[in-house]
Amino acid sequence: MTVLRLTLKAAWCSVVALLMTVVWTQPANAWTWATRVTVYNGSGLCVQGDAGIDHLRPATLSGNIAYANTYALTPGCGTGLSRPDGWAAARATVYRWNGSAWAVCRTSPWKYGATGQSGGEFPGPWGPKQVYDWGGWQACGQGYYGTIASAFVWDGSAWRGGDVWSGHEFASSARFQGSRPPAPEVTPQRHATPPPLHPLKRTGAR
Repeated sequence: MTVLRLTLKAAWCSVVALLMTVVWTQPANAWTWATRVTVYNGSGLCVQGDAGIDHLRPATLSGNIAYANTYALTPGCGTGLSRPDGWAAARATVYRWNGSAWAVCRTSPWKYGATGQSGGEFPGPWGPKQVYDWGGWQACGQGYYGTIASAFVWDGSAWRGGDVWSGHEFASSARFQGSRPPAPEVTPQRHATPPPLHPLKRTGAR
């Protein structure tokens, strides 16, 4: 039985390695991520966020998805910190470069949830994750797109957190044959607007 389990585990690891090779060998502009960016680090709480942008490209592992993840950690940004359902929030706002400035294309609703620390083979902090279908280049026209992820955690008296910029990538029709316009050298202005209500006033929050 032990030999069989080891054989199956080895086979599974090979499959995972192959999938990761396929994913990470895609062209750099298939998706863009910023992960575990610290947006708040106070005496009782650290807040980190992920921001991501992806667009659908034929024959690749891709989709018109914007990502926003929120994590609560112990002070100093150590391990994941447990907070009840509704005490953390994530939102994804997709921006498009119009040639002179970043303009909002689409914004997801707030996603609320709990936070904590997972164990097992891949331990780490977890929290609410926003996976938002922003519609691709058809939503606001071909061009450069990026996501601002808003990551906030309630500390008992106020929302603590901020915004994470994913970086940008170019999205267009597959038939687009022209040269790309110059890439933007600036990032969107971030205002770090917290969720409108604290958890104790939200319906269904505990």
